[in-house]
Amino acid sequence: MESMSNWDRSTGGTANPDHNVDVAHRAFAMLICARIFVLKCLLEHLPLGTDAVTARRRWVLVQVMPPFHRTDDIFVTVLQSLRAADKTDMIDHTKSMLNEMTDIVGKEIFPTEPLFAVVDEAQVAAEYLNESFRSTTTGIDKRPVLHPFYSFLWKTNLFKGVILAGTGLSMKMVRTAVSSQSAQRQEYRRDPFVFVEVGQFKGDGTDHKAYIEKYLSFAPSVSDQRLMERILYWFRGR
Repeated sequence: MESMSNWDRSTGGTANPDHNVDVAHRAFAMLICARIFVLKCLLEHLPLGTDAVTARRRWVLVQVMPPFHRTDDIFVTVLQSLRAADKTDMIDHTKSMLNEMTDIVGKEIFPTEPLFAVVDEAQVAAEYLNESFRSTTTGIDKRPVLHPFYSFLWKTNLFKGVILAGTGLSMKMVRTAVSSQSAQRQEYRRDPFVFVEVGQFKGDGTDHKAYIEKYLSFAPSVSDQRLMERILYWFRGR
């Protein structure tokens, strides 16, 4: 995979934003194609009778604890195998795989509606390589790598929508990344929109405690009370 820090600097020692967008979009196509391929393989090998909750839990586990092939995890191995692939072919193959998912496992596990793309820790991409991409609106202002990534996710029509999430992600970061795309809505199948939904637990911890007890059972013991206290302290706001 072409390094995301290996940009064309042949023009006066500065990055070439036009070339960089092409390089970035190809890298994103490799990333998404590899991820959807692994998901498809997982669904194909689910035991008969697997319910939706179990299937989704297994997908989460594959992502947080991916199987390893030699020294690389499965996502890296598949990604590297796509080095010579054409960008358009990868996008078309990804669309094909997404269309096959429901036929493989049924709509109870994989609904027929398109998925949302979730970009977690988006604040990192909102600050990374912030001089390497040109605004598609002004043609002059520079943008971070989140800008072409958001553009790629929308223009390929692979997903129903894009969700940007992350600790410390500000509205200014989001606007910098998506403002140019929102100004060109006619290019997209759907109108992008930005929203902020911030949940807030009461200061006395009662709401937070009630939420935790929906998923965990606590005995009236000192150890369980201490566990609840630690959860309320460390996981507040998460």
